[in-house]
Amino acid sequence: MRNDLVSLFYAGLFSDSFTELLVQLTDHEEHSGVKKNLSFLMVEVFQNIVRYKKEDEINYEMFGLRSVEENLHIFSSNLIDLTSSNLLVDKLKNINQSNSKELKKLYLEILKSGLFSEKGGAGLGLIQMARKSGNPIQYKFSPINQENNLFQYQLDFSVNKKETIQDYDKIDIVDNIDLFNSINKNDIVFLFKGDFKKENANAILSIIQSNTKESSKNKEFNDYRIFHTAVELIQNISRHGKSINGEIEGIFCLMKDESGFYLSTGNYIKNGEFSKVEKHFDKLNDFNKDELQKIYLTTLKENALTDTKNAGVGLIDVRRYNHSNFDYEIITDDIGFYLTAGVLIPFYI
Repeated sequence: MRNDLVSLFYAGLFSDSFTELLVQLTDHEEHSGVKKNLSFLMVEVFQNIVRYKKEDEINYEMFGLRSVEENLHIFSSNLIDLTSSNLLVDKLKNINQSNSKELKKLYLEILKSGLFSEKGGAGLGLIQMARKSGNPIQYKFSPINQENNLFQYQLDFSVNKKETIQDYDKIDIVDNIDLFNSINKNDIVFLFKGDFKKENANAILSIIQSNTKESSKNKEFNDYRIFHTAVELIQNISRHGKSINGEIEGIFCLMKDESGFYLSTGNYIKNGEFSKVEKHFDKLNDFNKDELQKIYLTTLKENALTDTKNAGVGLIDVRRYNHSNFDYEIITDDIGFYLTAGVLIPFYI
């Protein structure tokens, strides 16, 4: 994923209300020529997961998108019953063997015939996906139990509208299935890599709020500790992130396990800030409970006297109310210094 312009993987709550937020996160000038097609395909794929989701299963549904060089790849994973699997295999084979004219003809024939089910339109969605992407649909069926298969598929299309992608330029669906397995194994609910502009930050915060409500002990837990922690980590990227090609690129990740939620970020830091950032995190982690309270109040007073807007308070506050140390690491590569930071938000304190 290092070379991805945008990466997005979502395994949280699935409802139509999230489509607009996910589309926003993939908005980029490199996608301007296919913006309409990209939005259509994302919505179609996401709504398919919503439409066919099995309520008893929560570990198989996932939506993903990766933008790599001049190509986009949309990934989907969900459970389907064996009867549906058999029907889909035949439909997908037929779709992938058809050219653009044949796909259009097939689409119109199904429309005229009126062969629709309660949940969909006899493969119309898949046909439209193939037509809009201009490339075959990659797919895989994996047995889960005696009743269900795991259906995973991927749409590949170029930022140069309807240009056929050569096989050597495609991300093989197996690579994204490996990512799917890794995301599940690490209890990741949401992962985003891209530009941390204001609109994207707001979308991330909305996704976090919606996916942490049910696990909250009370309103304060959700509205303050989780939300405020996310705000501070995102602002940390905005304040200290190194601009690369006019963007503040970063990574945000939301994880959940039996102990609580874990929020983590990654970003290149500005030149000359290595020592400053390292000392700040070390200092924060060294404070005990009483010292955190004291330094928090002292910093608030200093800000009031100097008319500074909460400078230095945010991460102190995160340590203070979560009772958790920051995990952090700074590594170096050919671009510069890269900071990864994370903190556990326990369910119970």
